[in-house]
Amino acid sequence: MELRRLAKDDITACSDLAESRSWPREESKWEFLLAHGEGWGLFDEEGLVGTTIVTRYPELASISMVLVAERAARQGHARRLVSHVLGTGVSTLFATEMGRPLYEQLGFHAVGFTDIHAGTFTGPAAGVSRLAAEADLDDVVALDTKVTGITRPYLWEWLLRMGTIRISGHGVAGTWQVRAQRMLIGPVIADTPADACALIADCAADVPSVRVDVHDPQVIAFVRANGMESWGEATWMVRGAEELPGDRARYRAPLLQALG
Repeated sequence: MELRRLAKDDITACSDLAESRSWPREESKWEFLLAHGEGWGLFDEEGLVGTTIVTRYPELASISMVLVAERAARQGHARRLVSHVLGTGVSTLFATEMGRPLYEQLGFHAVGFTDIHAGTFTGPAAGVSRLAAEADLDDVVALDTKVTGITRPYLWEWLLRMGTIRISGHGVAGTWQVRAQRMLIGPVIADTPADACALIADCAADVPSVRVDVHDPQVIAFVRANGMESWGEATWMVRGAEELPGDRARYRAPLLQALG
């Protein structure tokens, strides 16, 4: 079994593996994560067996895309992959119920959750926000760093180029096309749950299909009342610290679970 770095040429195999495990086929997400993070794959004579990606920030590392092929399940490959990218600093990830016991064995503990919602948003726009411009970028990055405790200006620079950023008087939200038929909403930073709902409405109105991962009960109730369906929960976990850094009370939705 060979463990090696993943490259752009491996994206099709990564997407095939994801699809075989009932994950969405999202080549653009793999491409983005591999461009900004460090991907590792396990290969046998039949091809790709397992994957993981770690995105390293100055303050912590975010681990994602932990997948193992059905033919190689329950053989310790997920443990090997995650252990390979674990450092001595703080690490974070989102866990399914199936994966959570492994992560607990590796020293992670739960600090929160997110409820995944997708579908067609049926409500109107709130009209509280505007599209961001290049001149807004420094302020947006500063707000994100304060709220998340993570230094990641490249994410917002990328959103400004490849997606959209909406700004209100009480927060900011990003969107990007995760695949042809679906727009992802996140990050969402907002002073209150009501402010988050208004930003989500401005992002989601008149869009055929959207996804947003939220945890606040008021925001969950809002998106469900406006046509979104829950796809289930994921547990937010951390290793090497008691809690995640920053002013997390205002962090309403991640950009991607893969990026925190």
